[in-house]
Amino acid sequence: MTWLQENWIVALVVLIVVIALLWWLLARRKPQKIAPPTVEPAPPAKPLEPAKPDIIAAEPAFRKAATPPPAPAPMPTPVAETPPPAAAPPPAEPAPPRPAPAADKADNLQLLKGVGPKLVTLLQGLGVTRFEQIAGWTDADIAALDPQLGNFSGRIVRDNWVDQAGYLARGDKAGFEAKYGALGGEL
Repeated sequence: MTWLQENWIVALVVLIVVIALLWWLLARRKPQKIAPPTVEPAPPAKPLEPAKPDIIAAEPAFRKAATPPPAPAPMPTPVAETPPPAAAPPPAEPAPPRPAPAADKADNLQLLKGVGPKLVTLLQGLGVTRFEQIAGWTDADIAALDPQLGNFSGRIVRDNWVDQAGYLARGDKAGFEAKYGALGGEL
């Protein structure tokens, strides 16, 4: 009892909290009346009828001429014949990269950033097996080879294969790692 006399304020606060909790819990258990809806629900919608397309007959795209056009008048022949102008030779298509000689061991092309096993198989099918080949590519070589890469087209320029292959062909591991990050294997 002495505890209660000394700490009556704490006991009073605890009693008030307990009464408030009980009142809150018991008051929540009473079912609340829910007001009935004041608006009646809308009637169900009718199913949509399929729209009938308006078909308009179009005129034919072309018609035959009613009368054939008159034949052109023959051209008079010139007195002195001039030689026909020389036709420009068709632009030479750049040769695809040459396959590496069979005696050379193929480089690990997966060391190039952005080249995985599928691209290695594709490049080997196109005859590309050495870093020296890739490092020597010109813009014309890239333009000829890029469409042959299918889904991988654009990767040569985007991933800087020519520059990467230049470092690897020279054996410049430190230069490669400084510019492109860690080398994924041994040269």
